[in-house]
Amino acid sequence: MKVLKIQQNSEEWLEFRKGKSGGSEFKDLWIPGYPLKSKIIAELEKDGQPLPPEDKKLAVADLAGMLEPEELAELKLAGEPKERFYEIIAERVARPITPNDYIDRLGGAPFSMMERGHILEPEAIAMFEERTGKKVDDESVVWISDYDDNAYVSPDGVITNKDGKATEAIEVKCLSSAKVVKAFLEKKYPKEYAPQVLKYFMVNDDLEVLHFVIYTDVIPGLDIQIFDIKREEMEQQYTEAKVFEKVILQRINKAAEKIESLSF
Repeated sequence: MKVLKIQQNSEEWLEFRKGKSGGSEFKDLWIPGYPLKSKIIAELEKDGQPLPPEDKKLAVADLAGMLEPEELAELKLAGEPKERFYEIIAERVARPITPNDYIDRLGGAPFSMMERGHILEPEAIAMFEERTGKKVDDESVVWISDYDDNAYVSPDGVITNKDGKATEAIEVKCLSSAKVVKAFLEKKYPKEYAPQVLKYFMVNDDLEVLHFVIYTDVIPGLDIQIFDIKREEMEQQYTEAKVFEKVILQRINKAAEKIESLSF
């Protein structure tokens, strides 16, 4: 063990903590308990040697005890690490997101991650065009569905085919550095945006591909990630989601009409 003399809560101490696992932070990394019993058994049998039937009846804790500590740790992390895992990596590789860096582009508005996204969106579109060779129309538009005028989506960019149909769209996200790192390591866009992705295909029947773009200006080398989501990959999901939205909007419309009628 090494001992470093440093004043807690000082500027030096705060800087030292970045990208590290401290005592108070470890709870945000530690995954308690055990993996699923089936996962442990699969790990124990990975070399092709089946467990005896009596061993398979053992309690999860006993089966976990048959693994090497490193194997157990890897098995826990095979699910999904906690968010702090990605935050620590981001603290090591990313510059801090500093409001002062954007003050001349805020137009008097207070800084927020949403405002940062609006500022960086044109940069993201320009880099998308450079990387893909596609020409993007980034004119602000809203697509309104044919199944209900209250169902819409606002694309950040549109690519039309020779017939003038909007067959490709761009959705830009300028996320926290931890989320940018997570998307890169997991090789997928954040799952919380899945409903928004579905909405594109629900509203635009001509849409063939949605380019989900993650952009950052604070992680060199990881400035843009492009996830191409194709209609055929989402068909069952967006079909179910469209029916759900039709039904729920019908309920909303009826409820709103009923309340509005009370004023007459």
